[in-house]
Amino acid sequence: MIATAGVSRAMLRAVAPLVWRSARRIAVKLEGFAATEAGSALDMLKAAELAEDPLLRRLFFRHAMDEARHAQLFRAAARALATDSGPAGYQLIHARRQNLFASLPLTRFIAFVHLAEQRGELQFQVLRRHFEDVPELERLFARIAREERFHVSYSGRWLEARRRAGFGAEVRAALLAVRARAAWQAWRRAGRALGDLTSRALLSVIYLVALPLFVLLSRALDAPARGWQRRPGLPADLDAARRLF
Repeated sequence: MIATAGVSRAMLRAVAPLVWRSARRIAVKLEGFAATEAGSALDMLKAAELAEDPLLRRLFFRHAMDEARHAQLFRAAARALATDSGPAGYQLIHARRQNLFASLPLTRFIAFVHLAEQRGELQFQVLRRHFEDVPELERLFARIAREERFHVSYSGRWLEARRRAGFGAEVRAALLAVRARAAWQAWRRAGRALGDLTSRALLSVIYLVALPLFVLLSRALDAPARGWQRRPGLPADLDAARRLF
């Protein structure tokens, strides 16, 4: 687990300068975070509504309020970097709820929350260090990472209590299923990105290399006549005029 976290941290540090390379790009990424957090807030509110355990209902509700606040903070930071707020409003309105609490067993849902919040905390910690020279963003990511730590903590304690109660196999299976689903989704995202890159490269080769060669070859084999060409005359009788309609 520690080795995996170390690899993830190193990868995030490596790609951060490429992904967060300009004010406009940073604003777009912050908008994406805002939409994700807003969708998570909707999910956790639904979980708080449906949960039967009073303690879990309180924890889920607090979690939802944290996520809603994160969405507002990210959107405010994005607006400070980019004056165009059109995409921000659209993304927040269309924040997607996954309704995982209703579709997953409780143990698997909390395993999903635990691992997702772990990834979020790790990412925000890396971004906090990446933006050490930008105090506003450094403070933003530091604050949100601290609150993500609480989400990791309460979900981890619940899973540990479940394990000690004799449901260790259930907890392990839930964590394994969530990791497998996350890996599959990551593979699909990578496949889409690779497919897009490959198609762009292939079309570029066709239009910039293959097509000009084909044109040059066609001209060499069937050289067109150069200069002005006399257009053949058209019949000037009534039958020819009728054939125009």
